[in-house]
This record gives sequence, structure tokens and C-alpha cells, in this order.
Amino acid sequence: MMRRREAIGAAGTALLTLSAGRASAASLGDWLDSADMVGRFLAAGIPAKSYAMGSSSMMPTLGEKDVILADLRMAGALPGRGDIIVFRPPGPDTVYCKRVIGLPGDRVALKGGRLVLNGKIVERQPQGQTELALSYRSMPVSIYEEVLGGARPYRIAEISDTQPFDEVPERVVPADAVFVLGDNRDNSLDSRSPDFGPVPVGNIIGRAVYRLRPNSGWLVPQKSVPGLD
Repeated sequence: MMRRREAIGAAGTALLTLSAGRASAASLGDWLDSADMVGRFLAAGIPAKSYAMGSSSMMPTLGEKDVILADLRMAGALPGRGDIIVFRPPGPDTVYCKRVIGLPGDRVALKGGRLVLNGKIVERQPQGQTELALSYRSMPVSIYEEVLGGARPYRIAEISDTQPFDEVPERVVPADAVFVLGDNRDNSLDSRSPDFGPVPVGNIIGRAVYRLRPNSGWLVPQKSVPGLD
């Protein structure tokens, strides 16, 4: 789940505030970069909204409390494979952020923790290990670079290949819907769950394009954001 921070674009004003307390040089740099990026979206008249990540379900790409900027021009439109989208299921007051894996008509399954798309195992390469901080302890997780056809490579995290959602029967993505997964595969509520399922395209709010803080930077190639010079 996520927390909405501020709306920007032609219809609104960006609200960026610094909390009380000391800021490190790195965090101050993030604030300055964030203000500059918000200004660029405002100047271009691009509708956008910022959200704070409420969980680690998109780790290692996005951590809990990371703040992202979503391009709202994607609202209600079919995204591309590999896009990170902000959307609303299952309840209207809940906002989620996940990665698009399957498009309408795609066949998606998981076998032994491996993603299977249209009958083919999606390639992944090991990238080492890291620690996942939980509320009560830290847990080692393996990092992989996954290569989804038609998308840029991205990284995922897995505790093991024997977790509950590592075995998912093949499903066909319905028309006007997308199949989404969290990059933190063993700690994500997503389309694998019967209570969640594929996301209707009409529930899509926007595409996550930029991390405002910490470690500000593009989540997509800048050239893929039309209208932003």
C-alpha cells in the first residue's frame, strides 16, 4: 500500500516541505533534485502525483518510505510489460504499486519460484544477496535480474523458491486487465492471490517514472516520458 503525498501538474500546485531536524548532504541533495523535477513537470504541464511506499513489496527497486512520482497520463490506459504502475484494487481507498508482468491474453504462471510467461520460463541472473529488514528481524534474500520480453531488465528479491506463491497455476490475463507482481516476490500481495487477481486497466492511476527520494533518479528512460524536455 502507498500514501499519497501531493498532486502536481496543470491542475494543481506542488507542495514540497522539509521536516524539522537535521538533513544529511545526501538527503538535502534529494530534496533539491525533487524540487527541480517537480518544477520540470509543472513547467511542461504534465499531470503527476507523488506517493510514499507503504511497504517493502517492491524491494529492491523501491524501498519502504521511498517517494515516487507517477505520470497520470497513463490513467486508464494499457501499460507496457515491465512498467511500474500505481493503481486501485481491491478497494477504492487503497493504492498499490506493482510491476506489470502480463498483458491481456498473456498466459502467466509460477513454477518453483520461476516466472513463466506464455509457456516460456523468464530468464533471470543471480546478482548476490542482501538483508531484508522485517519488523522483528532481518532475513537474507537473493537478488536476481529478470529479463521480461519487451522490457528493460529489472531486479527482484526472493527468500527462496519454495514460498506459498512460488507455485501458481497458469492463468490467462483477461481483456482490459494486467497481471502484476511485486519485485519482492515472497513479500507481496499481487495478482497471484485469488483475493487480488489481475488489475482492471480502468483502475490504473499512473505510471511510476521517477524516485523523488531517497536516491533520486529515473525509474524509466527519460525519453519515455513525452513532453518533458
